[in-house]
Amino acid sequence: MKKSFWLILAIAAILGLCFLELILGSADISGREIWDALLGNEQNAEKQYITTIVFESRIPRILTAITAGAGLSVCGLMLQTYFRNPLAGPGVLGISSGASLGVALVILGGGTLGAFSSFKNFAIPLAAILGSAIVLLVILFAARKLKDQLSLLIIGLMLGYLTAGIVSVLQFGATEESIKAMVFWGLGSFQAATWSQLTIMMCLVIPALLVSILLSKSLNAMLLGEEESATVGLNFKQMSIVILVLSGVMTGIVTATCGPIAFIGLSVPHLVRSWFKSSDHKLLLPASLLFGMIIALFCDLMSRMPWTEQSLPLNAVTSLIGAPVVLSIVLRSRGLKSFY
Repeated sequence: MKKSFWLILAIAAILGLCFLELILGSADISGREIWDALLGNEQNAEKQYITTIVFESRIPRILTAITAGAGLSVCGLMLQTYFRNPLAGPGVLGISSGASLGVALVILGGGTLGAFSSFKNFAIPLAAILGSAIVLLVILFAARKLKDQLSLLIIGLMLGYLTAGIVSVLQFGATEESIKAMVFWGLGSFQAATWSQLTIMMCLVIPALLVSILLSKSLNAMLLGEEESATVGLNFKQMSIVILVLSGVMTGIVTATCGPIAFIGLSVPHLVRSWFKSSDHKLLLPASLLFGMIIALFCDLMSRMPWTEQSLPLNAVTSLIGAPVVLSIVLRSRGLKSFY
């Protein structure tokens, strides 16, 4: 009953944060005006801008945040279970770095961003998806050849360093405008997504999340180890490929749409394990999904600094919140080995 209560409370928190996201912002809009815009009530010409703000800015931002938060958190949980490593996360396999390389080739390799002004809304996400897909294919090939997860983890980290090095080389010869554009993309944002990009992201992330939820029993078996899990009928190698594909797809499309989002995928699984004192993925998967939405919405709200006209980089807020969460859990549990 207690666990069900917390899950219901999490849903209520998501709805409350969505409401705050709608009413708080640089434009002063009342709750009644938001309600009228959502219902499509008749508005005079002076109030038409409210409908535009709600449907073209705030609602896409909310949907982007909850989709990205859920996807990254579930990825983090599955990868930490697969690698049996508390520091595993969506960026550990180099997939996020591959997306960054794709974006760098478009922004930095093309001279100025103005050269892509006519199709930049599609070129940048497409380049990020292709970059992450290439790294994912390398990881999948390595997964078929290697026998242990540690070697695969090292390969992922090295791919991340390799792509980061290539990006640095591209930055060295790029224009100031291109470097600024690349830096801005790297700060992460839930605001950059258009409806077309958001639709693509949701069409990929939501089915992947549903499949991930169905894998709870197999993920529980993976906690036993490769040899022991075979005794309960789990094909460890096949399950590994499924986890890597799901994680790669979700991480790639989220990074392509929002930029590299730090700490959400790493911190939320630890927060959920600590909160519910459980290793059962039948509970941890939906809890990570919901708590990932909460953290993403909360970080986005804080980054906008609704009490002022200024805004903070999203990754600065996720790091300020995520790092203390992991540190407090480590100190409280006297290490992370107790989670596995």
